[in-house]
Amino acid sequence: MTAQGSKAPKPRVQLVIGILREGDEILLVRESLGVDGEMLWSLPGGGVKDGELMHEALRREMREETGLLVGDPVRTAFLMHIDSEQHPSALAAAFEVDEWSGAIAPQDNDIEQAAFFPMPDALKLLGELDSATQREPIVSYLTGAIAPGTTWLYRNRGDEETLVARW
Repeated sequence: MTAQGSKAPKPRVQLVIGILREGDEILLVRESLGVDGEMLWSLPGGGVKDGELMHEALRREMREETGLLVGDPVRTAFLMHIDSEQHPSALAAAFEVDEWSGAIAPQDNDIEQAAFFPMPDALKLLGELDSATQREPIVSYLTGAIAPGTTWLYRNRGDEETLVARW
């Protein structure tokens, strides 16, 4: 294959998600996640930069989105592998974090607010997420419907989100 006929590979997307609890409450952030840019609540997290390990990215993202300094993850909550047209083979890993310090003060301009919510309220807010890919693994983990470390495989094409497998 010639250089003219080859396609440049699309960069792989790696995301980290943090789960932080305070008693029976869980930390959520409000950002533009809706189909039409609506502000919705979700778990904090974001992209892993080149040269970062996942735990380093998690600490950075949590600091940026919440203002809190977090320790290393204590367990893997769930993994998602998502194949979409925009981001082929994206990988997201959600982690529980037990140690943290500081005051909530988001430093990321994309985050409108960060706050702890009682679990029933948090589950209601998370249930409003438009995307099954964003909603199902999070809600299933937090309600105990799935075991820690469950892997979710999605294939998303256009508006269709398909759960291909889960174990």
